[in-house]
Amino acid sequence: MDRLSDSKVGDSGGPKVSKKISAARRPIKPRGKRGADVGRALRSVYDETLREEVPDDFLDLLGKLN
Repeated sequence: MDRLSDSKVGDSGGPKVSKKISAARRPIKPRGKRGADVGRALRSVYDETLREEVPDDFLDLLGKLN
């Protein structure tokens, strides 16, 4: 079974967690007003997306998985 996380299973069966955070995973701090405006715009788009209904075709496909 594939894992959905970045952790790797070690010899003991437990996950190995890297202490380093890659540059792509570091949170980006907004710089000044422009960065804050971009952050607000992204949050707004995200919130709107969460409020959208799931299309019936997609629900039908999900139902076929059961």
